[in-house]
Amino acid sequence: MTYPDALEPGTQVGRWRVVKRLGVGGQGAVYLVEDANRPGDFYALKLALYARDGRAEREVALMMTRAAHPHVVGFHGCVRWPHPREGHLGFVMDWVPGLALDVWAETEGTTFRQLAAAGATAARTVGELHTRGVLHRDLKPEHILIRESDGQPVLLDFGVGWYEGAAPLTTGPLPPATLYQLSPEAVRFLWKSREHPGTHYAFQPTDDLYALGVCLYRATTGHYPFSESLPADMLQMAIIEARPMAPALVNPRVPRALSDVIVRLLAKDPSERYPSGAELHAALSEAAAGGETAWDASIFEWGEVPPTQEGGIPERRLLRPPRPKPSWSVRPSAPAPAPARVERRSDGFRSLVLATAVLLLLLPMVRVPPVAPSVEAPDEEWAADLQVDPEPPRYEQAPLPVRNQKLAPCTAKLEVELSGACWFPHQQRPPDCPPRTVAYKGQCLLPVAKPRPVPTSVDAGVP
Repeated sequence: MTYPDALEPGTQVGRWRVVKRLGVGGQGAVYLVEDANRPGDFYALKLALYARDGRAEREVALMMTRAAHPHVVGFHGCVRWPHPREGHLGFVMDWVPGLALDVWAETEGTTFRQLAAAGATAARTVGELHTRGVLHRDLKPEHILIRESDGQPVLLDFGVGWYEGAAPLTTGPLPPATLYQLSPEAVRFLWKSREHPGTHYAFQPTDDLYALGVCLYRATTGHYPFSESLPADMLQMAIIEARPMAPALVNPRVPRALSDVIVRLLAKDPSERYPSGAELHAALSEAAAGGETAWDASIFEWGEVPPTQEGGIPERRLLRPPRPKPSWSVRPSAPAPAPARVERRSDGFRSLVLATAVLLLLLPMVRVPPVAPSVEAPDEEWAADLQVDPEPPRYEQAPLPVRNQKLAPCTAKLEVELSGACWFPHQQRPPDCPPRTVAYKGQCLLPVAKPRPVPTSVDAGVP
């Protein structure tokens, strides 16, 4: 039996002959196909992995009508496989040779002016779709393709897109989503959803623009604002409470005007962001209109790597900046509610959990040491970014959470809450703090380990 994600070259799907598989996602497989009636004409076929997939039918309806745009991949028709009426739904679209936004940005020779122009066009395209009542809802670098022929951006994958009258895709509070692309207001809604079962988040144009800001941050720095490898609960806390380090501080090559635009896109309050794609287009275009030479420099620094064999040719390698160090700009205003389903436990069970937590305090907790800026490996330690200015004022920064640390609410009269996490005051005092503790305001603080994982879920998304 052949599955829709494993079609062999030469397989006939309607009038289209499979040339090769281009990729597989959670809901569909994409193939390069040739039109059997017009040999030499190549297209892309997206075939749903599940028969009678409502998501595929929604995407087809959207691509045929409201999402038609010069900077959205073109739609050419539908097909079913293997049965022409009962098979898996697929649709044929333009095959666009090119690179994903982040990969293109990491190609030697790509300049900030080119990136700003591509970002401005993507913003205008998203804004025009918004005026038609269309929301993409899954903007990420791999869904913004830079066309090889002319360097223009093309939006892909409207599989979770929304338009007026569309039925919900899931029963959960959020639409299918990529967690590190979610806006702060979407995460807040997720946290509060358990108090209001059956409610669904009303995705807004500002959510799409926030996601576009995350894409531009990734393109200019080589990293996401908050590491996608963080545990889901800590990543959600960071999205809401932590301030991302300005792109110009992560990668000093970034023009200040471009950095400022991206910082505004990532504002915690949606009212502080650009209200529309048209205004973001204007801001990026105005920023890139300057004559500074920095705009025409390669986005990243490149260096030569000695050949591995004698007589070999040295290779050019991108020198990726160290991982950004977000700052907890404000202390959480209230304890973070559990972001997903949490069952109530008996008092005996809670006592057991508390006892387990105390025992875990005795276990070693490893914090990754900082990496020198000259080393290419990313820096996994979080530190403080106080402001965008080159020489920020100094003050005593509250310690930042470490991996697998218990987050607020903390145990009263036993733990101290700082930066949204729980700390145990040690009996010793600075400067004689024992290993694995941090000194802060005259105390030695030990991170409290999580007694058990906090269940988190983004319904049908990527947690």
